[in-house]
Amino acid sequence: MLVATVAITALLGFVAVDAWGDWQQQTRLRNDSATGELGGEASLPLFVGAQQERRLTAAFLARPTAAAKARLDEQRAATDKGVASFRHLSGSKLETERRHKWEYVERVYTKLGGLEENRRAVDARSGDPDEATGYYTGLLATMVEFYQALSAMDDAQLTQETRPLVGLFWASEGASQEDALVAQARAAGRMSAEDRRAFAAAYGSQRVMYRRWIAPYLPPKDKRTYEDIVSSKSWRAVQRIESDLISAPATGGAIEALPRSVGQWDRAFGQVAKQTAGLNLSRTQGLLAHGYQRADEIRSEVFLKLGISLAIVIALAVLIFGIVRSVTRRLRDLQRRAEETATRLPAVVERLQAGRSVDAHQEFPRPHAGRADEFTGLEEALASAQHTAVRVAGNQAADRRGFAGFVSRTSTRALNLVGVQLDRLAELEAKYGQRPEDAPVLEDLISVDHPGVAVRRHLDNLQTLAGGHTEPYTEPKALADIVHDAAAETDAPERVTNKVRAQVWIGPRAVNGLIHVVAALLDNALAYSRSAVTVTSVTPVHGVALQIEDMGTGMRDEEYEEANAKLSTPPTFESMALHEDGRLGLFVVGHLARRHGLRVRLRPSDYGGTTAVVMIPHTIQCPEPAAAHPDATPAPLPADRREPLPVRTAPPLPPQDPRPEPAPALPSPGGPDTDPSAPSLPKRRPQTHLAPQLAQPPAPTPAYDPERDISPEEIGATWGAWQSANRAADSAHHEDMKDDKR
Repeated sequence: MLVATVAITALLGFVAVDAWGDWQQQTRLRNDSATGELGGEASLPLFVGAQQERRLTAAFLARPTAAAKARLDEQRAATDKGVASFRHLSGSKLETERRHKWEYVERVYTKLGGLEENRRAVDARSGDPDEATGYYTGLLATMVEFYQALSAMDDAQLTQETRPLVGLFWASEGASQEDALVAQARAAGRMSAEDRRAFAAAYGSQRVMYRRWIAPYLPPKDKRTYEDIVSSKSWRAVQRIESDLISAPATGGAIEALPRSVGQWDRAFGQVAKQTAGLNLSRTQGLLAHGYQRADEIRSEVFLKLGISLAIVIALAVLIFGIVRSVTRRLRDLQRRAEETATRLPAVVERLQAGRSVDAHQEFPRPHAGRADEFTGLEEALASAQHTAVRVAGNQAADRRGFAGFVSRTSTRALNLVGVQLDRLAELEAKYGQRPEDAPVLEDLISVDHPGVAVRRHLDNLQTLAGGHTEPYTEPKALADIVHDAAAETDAPERVTNKVRAQVWIGPRAVNGLIHVVAALLDNALAYSRSAVTVTSVTPVHGVALQIEDMGTGMRDEEYEEANAKLSTPPTFESMALHEDGRLGLFVVGHLARRHGLRVRLRPSDYGGTTAVVMIPHTIQCPEPAAAHPDATPAPLPADRREPLPVRTAPPLPPQDPRPEPAPALPSPGGPDTDPSAPSLPKRRPQTHLAPQLAQPPAPTPAYDPERDISPEEIGATWGAWQSANRAADSAHHEDMKDDKR
C-alpha cells in the first residue's frame, strides 16, 4: 500500500508540476498582452506626439518665429494628452498583479519627468539645440525598448511575430529623425555637416530595418499593407528626396543650398508616416490579439492535459489498488492458513501421540484447483509441509509408543525381579532379627535393603514415564499413612517429621501415584537440607494440601518459576535431551500430577529453604472405609494386569521387642499369563516392609524445665551463630554441586 501510494502521489505530482508550468506560461502571456494592450497602445499617441514635438522644436530653434512657436505649442498640447493617456492606461487602470515588465514603464515615467524642464529651456533658447532635440530622441528610444521588452513573450511563435513590430518602431523612429533634420534644415536654409551625417545614419538604419527585420517576418495581412506603402507615390517621393539630400553638393560636409525637392517633403513624408503608423497599430493589435489567443490555447491545453492525466492516474490507481488488494487478500489467506496450522498442528500431534488416527488431507485440505497464480505454489508448498509434518509426527508417535511399550514391559519384568530380591531380603531380615547377636548382620541387610528400594522406585518412575501403570492398591489409604510410606521410600526416613493431621483417605487407584509424588518431593527436600523435613496438612475448600517444608539452601526466583513451569507442563523427552537434563524427579512428579489431577507448586520457605505444596483434589479422595474382617481376603486383581508388582512384607520382630506384630503377607493371586516358574508375588501391606529399627516408636519428648530456660539474648546469639554456619554450609554445598555439573 505504501509503494502504491507513493507511485500514485508521484504521478499526481508530475502532472501537477507539468500543468503548473503551462499555467504559468499562459498567465505570463496574458499579462504581456494586457500590459501591451493598455501600456503599448496608450504609448502610441505619446510616441507619435514626441516625434512631432521633436520636429517642431528643431524647426523653432532653427527659426524662432511666432508661427513656429504657435505650431509648437499646439503640438505640446497634443503630446500632453498622449502623456496623460499613457499614465492612466498603463498606471492606474492596469492591475498591479498584471503589470508585467513594469520596470520599462517606470523608465518611460522617469524620462517624462524631464519634459517640462526641456520645454522651458527650448522656450528660453538657453540650451544647445541638439540637446533639446536629443531629449526627445532619448525618450523615444526608451519607449522602443519598452516595446522590445514586451515582445519577448514566453512563446516561440509569438516571439517571432514581435520581430517585425520592434523593427517597425525602430524604422519609424529613424524616419522621424530624418523628418526632424529636414525640418531643421528648411528652417535654417542649410544642413550642417553633423546633421547631414545624422540624416544619412537614420536613412540607413530605417532602410535596413525594413529590408531585414520587417518585410521577411510580417504576416500576410500586414505584409500586403507594407507592400502598398512601399509602392505608393509618397514612398517613392520620400526616397527621392532622401537621395537628393544625401547626394547634394556639400561644402565642408554641409549642404548650403537645399535641393528643390525638399519642398515636397512635408506632404510626401506626412502621407508615409500616416501609413506607417497605421501599419504599426495594426501589427501591435494583431500581436496582442494573438497573445490572448495563444494564452487561451495554452489554458485549454492545460485543462485537456490535466483531465487526460488525471484519468490515466485514476485508472492506474484503480489498477494498482486492485492488484494490491488481490495480493493482500491472498497473503491474508496464507497468513490465516499458517496461523491455523500453528494452532491445529499441536492438537493433531497430541492426538497422534495419544494413539488416535488422523487424516492429514481432511485436517489440512489442499487449495482449490480453480486458482492458478503465484500464490498457488505457496499454498501447495504449505499444504505439503503440513502433510509432511503430520506424517512425521505420526511416525514419531508410533515409534514412541513402541519404545514406551518396550520400556514398560522391560521395567515390569525388572520390577518383578527387584520385588523377589526385596522379599528375600525381608525373609533374611526376619531370620536374623530374632537374636541380638545377629544385629550386625541385620544392619548390613538393611543397608542393602535401601538401595533395592531406591532401584524399585526408579523402575516405577521409568514405568510411569513410559506410559505404564503400576499395580493399584485394592483399598483406600489414609493420607498420614501415605506420607509415612513415602518417607520410608527415601534414604533418610528418620529425618522426616510427619505432622499430617487431616483425616483424609485416598482412593486405591491414586495411592501409588501420590506416594511416588510425595517420596520424590521428600527426596528433593532431604538432598538440599541437613535438618529435618516437616510434612503438614491444610484443608482448604477445594481439597487438602500437603506442605513439605525444608530448611535447606532454597532457590532463586527464576529457578522457582522454571521448576513450577515443569510441574504444571511436564517437559517431553525431546526437551530433556535438548537441555541434557538427566534429573527425573520433577519430570516424574509433573507427569503423575497431571495423571491424577494434582497441583504441585514450589515456593520459598520462611526459613530460607523450600516449601512444596501438593494440592489433592476431592476427585481422588474417598470416604473412610469400614474396619476390615481379620480373616478377609483381598479382592482379586483384574485379569488384564500382567506381571504385577511384588509386595514386600516385613520380617518378624524379635521377641524381646514389645512391638506389634505385622500382619501376615497375603498371597498374591497369579494371572492366567503369569510365568509358572516365577515365584508368587506377595501383596503389599502398609508399613509392613519397614525394618524393626524403623518401626520403633519415637522417643518421648522431655518435660519442660523452667530452670533450664535461657534468656532471649542467649537465644539470639545461638541463632546467629547457627545461621552463619548454615550459610557457610549452603555456600559450600552450592560450590560442590557446580563442581559436579562441570
